[in-house]
Amino acid sequence: MGNEKHKTIKVMGLDCSSSTIGWGLLGIKNNKIKYLDSGFIKPPKNGSIVDRIITTRDMVAELIMKCSPDHIGIEDIIQFMSKQSSANTIITFATFNRMVCLVAADILREPPALYNVMSIRHGLKFDKTLPKKEDMPELIAKHLKFSFPYELNTRGNNKVENNDVADGLAVALYHSFILTGKIVPKIKKGD
Repeated sequence: MGNEKHKTIKVMGLDCSSSTIGWGLLGIKNNKIKYLDSGFIKPPKNGSIVDRIITTRDMVAELIMKCSPDHIGIEDIIQFMSKQSSANTIITFATFNRMVCLVAADILREPPALYNVMSIRHGLKFDKTLPKKEDMPELIAKHLKFSFPYELNTRGNNKVENNDVADGLAVALYHSFILTGKIVPKIKKGD
């Protein structure tokens, strides 16, 4: 256990959908959390759903093996989004989300931690105001004391995927807060 204290523990967070998978990688050393890397994967839009899932599975597996995290957290499925998503959209989203969970479990040999978006945002807010999706890049930057790695499109504007990357980093940060004891998760009945 002597060297464990000085080892950097790598924590990966993933925000999954069928259009973009945002991810973030943080390091914990001596109870301090620092940014290591982040990005996004674009699942294919064409082909059968099975072909799209297979290709995405392989992309996620390659990413996880490259990053070699010690822990993985994943934003859990939102089961109902009033006036925002059809049942077909939610089913597709859930399929991709659970596929990513299985890939993570296969590689780590343990299930990833699943967190709902509201727990993550409540856990990371600085005051009573609940942050919106578009607030997350700067919120993450403030927590980690760094400049968020915004990617720009060909017109010089922020890519929409920056929000997905921020959500992946938010999952990693929330999980890191739990691992370091900065947040004590609430236990639901039946857990």
